[in-house]
Amino acid sequence: MAGPTVAVAVVKETRYHGIQEEFDNVYYYDGPTFQAGDANYKALADALVAAEREVHTSEVKFKNVRVWSAGGTIVENVTLGIYDYNLTGLQLGALKIHAEAAVMVEWECGRSNVLGRKVYLRKYIRSQALTGGTDDMARGKDLLSTGVLSPYKEYADKVDQVGIPFGPIFDLVSPTGRTVLADNIGKADIRLRTREFRRN
Repeated sequence: MAGPTVAVAVVKETRYHGIQEEFDNVYYYDGPTFQAGDANYKALADALVAAEREVHTSEVKFKNVRVWSAGGTIVENVTLGIYDYNLTGLQLGALKIHAEAAVMVEWECGRSNVLGRKVYLRKYIRSQALTGGTDDMARGKDLLSTGVLSPYKEYADKVDQVGIPFGPIFDLVSPTGRTVLADNIGKADIRLRTREFRRN
């Protein structure tokens, strides 16, 4: 099991209980390595921002992306690029959801833990709203209509394996290097969950 070679934090801002708060999603990838500041890292950052914009409403502002080397110690890992953005989410949210609500996207890793339970890689998306429907926090994935699920499934496929214009492919892994199944395209599981808002 190879470890990740690069980590990416997509930093965003939204209003939480009346106060503007920063939060992020962090991705770990196994892929080629380049010198700090290489255009490949900017392309990777752009690709992740583009994917995330499709699952966040305009209430979410994209501020910056930090890329750093991963897999080593705190001393060994170094910043590879910091890129500023002034963009907002593009999802048209017809149904407002609670500030503590998040859409959970999970990928199966094809492994089991010591208890025999499947291991998953999860991301929590603070969309602020859904594209439609009458779903609320008391309901599970089976009641999320196809139209509501669709942008999240597209997001999952886009961040699972990122191919960028310069050629290299970055494969999504866990911080410890667990990979998602190679045939996971279109198979991510998506649910609405209560999740503590974690500020930066």
